[in-house]
Amino acid sequence: MKLICPGCGSVASAETWLNDALCRETMLAVVKLPHPLPKSALGYISLFRPGKQALTWKKALRLVNELSVLVATGHVQVQGKVSRPCPPRIWAMAMEQMMEQRNGLSLPMPSHVYLRKVAWDLANKEDSVQERDLREQEARGHSAKRDQHSPRGIDPLQAARDKWDAEHGTPPALPGFLIKGMD
Repeated sequence: MKLICPGCGSVASAETWLNDALCRETMLAVVKLPHPLPKSALGYISLFRPGKQALTWKKALRLVNELSVLVATGHVQVQGKVSRPCPPRIWAMAMEQMMEQRNGLSLPMPSHVYLRKVAWDLANKEDSVQERDLREQEARGHSAKRDQHSPRGIDPLQAARDKWDAEHGTPPALPGFLIKGMD
């Protein structure tokens, strides 16, 4: 069985690639990446291939290990900007976006800096949407609580009196001479 690498175009049998220790180690590192990264990682790593040369397994392993560290933090940080939550799904989307833009990129990629920028933009958009949704939910929640405690048409002072009376009993009526003296 012959396998063709979609990144570099190398053709070799599956046995040949399995016999290479660095190849096995790289593939194991890719498989250990959280879902859905393994599918995107190999294509992304091909962006580091120098010109018409093949990417070495040693460099591929280093790149996959660096990816693993980036993703493991659960956040993405870009210089001068606030850190954003970044699950593996967003990292994979950033890789896919870079592969779609492959023709417009300056290849080979020198580092993961551009990936972090793309991931940060995606994470920032998602974080903004979540923040907006949270504020809307809180606004609805607070207005619902307010409506629950002060339903329309009921005097809040009367509601407080009714609550007091229910908990402590109705106070005795004041004698008429005391009421006249209060004027």
